[in-house]
Amino acid sequence: MVLLFTTSFAVSAQTNDSLLFSDEEIIVQPYLTYINSTSTALSISSGLADCYGSILCYNTVNKITITLYLEKKGLLGLYWTTVTSWSQTYYDTFAYLAKYYSLSSTGVYRVRAVYVAYSGSNSETITSTSSEVSNSK
Repeated sequence: MVLLFTTSFAVSAQTNDSLLFSDEEIIVQPYLTYINSTSTALSISSGLADCYGSILCYNTVNKITITLYLEKKGLLGLYWTTVTSWSQTYYDTFAYLAKYYSLSSTGVYRVRAVYVAYSGSNSETITSTSSEVSNSK
């Protein structure tokens, strides 16, 4: 288990322009409490994109949602645009979502997946991306 430490400070300005730090708070948040592993992939063949995401959770999980976003790299590679997306809910500790999409243009694509695992009223979210794949049609 990996622990992430976050420190936050309440800051107030004094009349001499110096800063006063008060109410220091350390939040310990466990990472991967419910999610064991994820896998996100994209393959393209003859203009057909095969998008895939899977998640394996620990046995305390009672609900999973997977949302896949097929994205295309924008101008100069500075941003990503969502081409289409799919979402599915499962009531198990393992789930996968696989979808096909016919691409209408050349370019560089990837799949971004958002996985959410629920254990009662608690949840854990992981976002991951596939490798970038070119569609040359």
